[in-house]
Amino acid sequence: MCSWPSAKNITATLTCLRRRLANKPGLLVTGATGFVGRHLIALGCSRFDIVATGLGPKPDWLPENVAWHAADLLDRISVSALPDDLPFVIHLASETVPAKFANYDPLLDSVEMTLNLCRHLRSGRLLFASSCLVYGASGAPMSEDAPLAPRGHYGLAKQLCETIVLRAASGGGIAPAVARPFNHIGTGMRPDLVIPSIVRRVREAREGAPIQMAGLDSVRDFLDVTDIVEGYFAILGLRSEERIFNVASGVPTSIGDIVRIVADILGKSIGEVVFADQGNSADDSSIVVGDSRKLRDAAGWAPHVTLRESLRRLIEDLPVQ
Repeated sequence: MCSWPSAKNITATLTCLRRRLANKPGLLVTGATGFVGRHLIALGCSRFDIVATGLGPKPDWLPENVAWHAADLLDRISVSALPDDLPFVIHLASETVPAKFANYDPLLDSVEMTLNLCRHLRSGRLLFASSCLVYGASGAPMSEDAPLAPRGHYGLAKQLCETIVLRAASGGGIAPAVARPFNHIGTGMRPDLVIPSIVRRVREAREGAPIQMAGLDSVRDFLDVTDIVEGYFAILGLRSEERIFNVASGVPTSIGDIVRIVADILGKSIGEVVFADQGNSADDSSIVVGDSRKLRDAAGWAPHVTLRESLRRLIEDLPVQ
């Protein structure tokens, strides 16, 4: 008696057929519906035959040439139905807001999702999207060799997942890589995050009034999300023995600078930018800037979108309330 093929075999067969017809390399993207995932799919769908995965039904915005596979990475049975032999995988799936890591549940979930994915994959180049938050703060741009001192549960979760991904190579079939991106800016950001909140605050401020900000006038390394995605694609294409790459501009920018640039783009006159924490903003603990020379030298990658242009796009994208 003939038996029906399993869902996994059907998915694998269809994926293989689509890839051959499209003549593009296959790419599995986890966490595809998130902020970075949407930009990655928009930029990558002409270069890769993408299988996007996430929770729930296929999103309306997903391009027609991108396959959708609903999967819960916390469920090993659900993961087992994903293709396991595509040449490229980008693992984005994670809780992405550090403030939500107030307890250990999101940390444990991130680790379990990464474990389940690594156990499932048989081959391919696996890129894990980590974070600059695995580093401690420093007064100088940090290279990949900088000491790891994860800040909070979010940074710790990223460090643990890095270890899992890098050790996945011991099986021989997976070629792992880790990207450590610095601070993202781009269209589609959650409105409650810092940069969109600055835009809202400046929009609502009276002409010439001071801008009140919480916390410290910290210094960060900001990149447009599209440049970060291009960095991920550059890492996928490398066949280097190096496995960890910073994705950074190397340009230090304070939160106060961001406020003033936003005001200038909006054509608004503002007063002094006042921070609730009057500590020393030049102190090493408030400075997080990356050194991405390794990626630049290995792949020729460099950011192309200026900070001002990135902020202008974000401002246009955010609704006026």
